[in-house]
Amino acid sequence: MKRPDPGRVGVVALRVVRQLKRDRRTIALITFAPIFLMLLFGYALSGEMTGVQLGLVDGGGHPALRDHLLSIQDFDILRLGSESDAEKLVAGGRLDGAVVIYPEEVRVLLDASSLQITQAIITAVRDGLGQEGAGRASETLLVTRYIFGYDLEMIDTIGPAILGFVVFFFTFILAAISFLRERTLGTLEKFMVSPLSRIEIVSGYILGFSLVAVIQSATTLLIVIYLFGVPMRGSILDAFIVILLLGAGALALGSFVSNFARSEFQVVQFIPVVIIPQIVLCGVFWPVQSIPGFLRPLSNILPLTYASDALRAIMLKGSSLSEIFPDLAFLCGFFLLMFAAATLMLKREVG
Repeated sequence: MKRPDPGRVGVVALRVVRQLKRDRRTIALITFAPIFLMLLFGYALSGEMTGVQLGLVDGGGHPALRDHLLSIQDFDILRLGSESDAEKLVAGGRLDGAVVIYPEEVRVLLDASSLQITQAIITAVRDGLGQEGAGRASETLLVTRYIFGYDLEMIDTIGPAILGFVVFFFTFILAAISFLRERTLGTLEKFMVSPLSRIEIVSGYILGFSLVAVIQSATTLLIVIYLFGVPMRGSILDAFIVILLLGAGALALGSFVSNFARSEFQVVQFIPVVIIPQIVLCGVFWPVQSIPGFLRPLSNILPLTYASDALRAIMLKGSSLSEIFPDLAFLCGFFLLMFAAATLMLKREVG
């Protein structure tokens, strides 16, 4: 094998460097994307559990436990009159859990669809009982009741969110690269000089891509349920509808983002900006309650937050579409917003 010439290698390397110097977008992403991601991960992972919605039924006794729970700033305490009221609110998803205090017994009602929040509530109750003294704490019967998810494992609680993320990620990449390819090959310009309106063009592309997204979504859903054993307590059709809405939003977002790329390499460069925040801020691997408060407004505008919440409600709690209507409304709104943005950018770039 011929020994490489260092001078020729240097010529190739110099050409690559010169190409990068002319690509300001790549330089900016190389420089600022790592900074953005490190700050995002650093702040998101350093947060404490806050904003946990906890019901409290005070039936007398255990003042140390009651005062301890009320003193925890991470809990938003809602005082209730009876255990049945607490159970209804936990079952309806309005509370993450509830503590019912009786003189000789403490009952903890839990929604185990988020194991991290469940563990935080149990730890707080045990710490509160521990402040009463070893003798008093040992005499108290601690009863744990799971309104949802007594038999859930970690894969069960994160499986629905991972399902949504996988569909969102691959659908976004499919749309962005395919739409960019249509632009670079000149196919899009041919449509622009036809009688078709811009809305019809974008709608047609998204509809065409959606056929692939439907197959991908169905395959992913079946794998999560039958291969990994994530429970499906609600309707599989309802879960599929949520996935399709999320996929439609990802298709529209990919079509919009493709307007800012000139090559497939530049499309990939958008992954740190568009995709990674969905993992960190949308409750995929850890609950939104553990994200610092100043980052939570970002969680509230990302579609995967609502898709994860809806899929967990359907798959783990058996919720119907009417019960997750706010999540569905946001996903529909996100799709319409991205569709409008993609249509307007098409006019600006090609028209």
